Amino acid sequence: MKILADVFDRRTNLAFFTVLLMLMPLKASAFWLLGFSSADTLPSGGLGAIAGTGGQLSRIGAPAKDSSTAFIPHAGFRIGVSDDVDLGYRLVQVTLPFSSVGPTLGSEIDAKYRLTAPSEATQFAIIGGLAYANLDISGQSKEAWGPGIDLIGSRVLTEQYTIFSELRYVATNIPTAQGGAGANYFTAGGIGAGVKIKLTQQTSLVPEIGLFHINGEMLGMPANGYAVQVGAVLSMRIW
Repeated sequence: MKILADVFDRRTNLAFFTVLLMLMPLKASAFWLLGFSSADTLPSGGLGAIAGTGGQLSRIGAPAKDSSTAFIPHAGFRIGVSDDVDLGYRLVQVTLPFSSVGPTLGSEIDAKYRLTAPSEATQFAIIGGLAYANLDISGQSKEAWGPGIDLIGSRVLTEQYTIFSELRYVATNIPTAQGGAGANYFTAGGIGAGVKIKLTQQTSLVPEIGLFHINGEMLGMPANGYAVQVGAVLSMRIW
């Protein structure tokens, strides 16, 4: 019965994830800076997925303008390649926080390397990734790409709860926009904190909150400020 329950759990998770991907909007006015991940990695051959949503509050520009965005989508897969390394692919919003930019759904690939032994209650990991998308800037399609890096620390409190924190830095450049990448870029650095709550053997709920400093320009005009993001995902072990 336990084996049947595990199979049902995996199939339910995969079905939920697939439906959520189909319902994800192609446009939003923000993108995820949160990682929704502890420092743990998947075992070799393991496959996992995350899917969820959240929102952002930001204060950007001079003079500063407040904006808010709800229901920012987030979804992705991870696969384990060794005991300490896994690879990820996720759908992200690679955009700039400016009203002239209409974002599209982009893609990101990354690699996570666990720095500590799997048996340790406190673990650390580093993630490096690269994202790409086409952005609609004042009605014109422009290419954007963005590297990012994470340093994650997490600690297992109980069998059900794991807390984590991350230092994250991302950069987005639009070299094909007017003025080139030097006049059209976005960087964000900050800290996030969350908790992984085990719901079943295959599924966890992962809420996270983060504060980030934003620095950038659009068409040569400076736009600096801060953003707060809050979100939650379901983390699902498929096998």
